[in-house]
Amino acid sequence: MLARADRSAFFATNAPEAMNALKRIAKRAYEALPFKQPVYTALRALLPVPEPVYRHLHFKGVITVKVDERASFRIRHHGHMIENELFWRGLAGWEKTSLEVWIRLCREARVVIDIGANTGVYALVAKAVAPKAAIAAVEPVARVFARLQDNIALNGGGIIALQAAASDHKGTAVLYDQGWADHVLSVSLNPEWNRQDPNLTAVEVPCLTVMDILTAMNQPTVDLLKIDVESYEPTVLRGFIGLVRRDRPTMLIEILNDAVAAEVAALVDGLGYAYFNIDDQAWPPKRAERLSRSAHYNFLICTPEVAARIGL
Repeated sequence: MLARADRSAFFATNAPEAMNALKRIAKRAYEALPFKQPVYTALRALLPVPEPVYRHLHFKGVITVKVDERASFRIRHHGHMIENELFWRGLAGWEKTSLEVWIRLCREARVVIDIGANTGVYALVAKAVAPKAAIAAVEPVARVFARLQDNIALNGGGIIALQAAASDHKGTAVLYDQGWADHVLSVSLNPEWNRQDPNLTAVEVPCLTVMDILTAMNQPTVDLLKIDVESYEPTVLRGFIGLVRRDRPTMLIEILNDAVAAEVAALVDGLGYAYFNIDDQAWPPKRAERLSRSAHYNFLICTPEVAARIGL
C-alpha cells in the first residue's frame, strides 16, 4: 500500500487527468441524449430559464431566430455559445444593442458588408430585414466559413460569401488561428492578438480590400459595414479610405482598446462623422466626442443625418 505522502502525490498527479476524462465521458453522454431540441423548445415556452442554467442546455439542429414581427432567419446550432444565446433569448441574447442599431441601419441600406462574419448572424439579419439589398459576408477561417455557407443556404442564398480576410491589400496574409478549437470567435491578422496562447497556428489566407469585395459584389460603393477583426480594424479602413472620405459609409466597428481607437480616429476625424459608444446592455448608445475603447465591443460611426433617421 502506498504511504500517505505517496498517495497524495499520486492523486495530485492523476486527479486532473481523471477529471478531464470524466468530463469527456459526460459530454459524450449528453450529446447522445435524444429529443433535446423539442424538449428545450417546450421548456423555453413554459418558463424563463436563467442564463446559468441554459448555457448548459445546448443541442445541435436548425433553429429559427425572430428579428421582428415580419422577419426571421434560420441558423444551425452547433452547440456553441452564440447559437445557444439566440435560441434561448433571441436577438436580445447576443450583442443586443449592436444588433438593434444594425437592424435599423439595414432597413435603409442598399449595399451591406459584414467583415469578420463568423457564422453570419449580422449578414443573416441584414438579409432578413433588407431582402433586396446586396449583402456580402467575409470570413477567413475555413471551418467557420463552411458553417457560414451552410447558414446562408438555409436561408435561400442571397448573400455573397467570401473566404478571405479583409486588409489594406489584395493577396495573402498570415492569420493567427486557435486551431485547437472547433469554433473560434476571436482570431486576427494581428500577431499580437492572443499572443498569450502558446498554441496559435499561423495560417496563410487570402486577403481582400473592401474595394475588392465591392468588385466581387458588382457594386460601386457601400452604405453599411460591420467590421469585427480583433484589433485589425485600422488596416481594413486604410484599404478603402478613399471611399470613406468620398461617400462616408456607416460603420459598426469593433474598438477593443485605445490604440485601435486612436488609429481609427486619425483616419476618419474631420469627415463629419458622429460617434456612438455602444454598451450592449443598455439603450440608447451614448454619443461620444471622440473614439476610445468601446464600453462593450462596438462603436457606431455614422453621419448625424443617419443617426437621426434611426432615432439616435
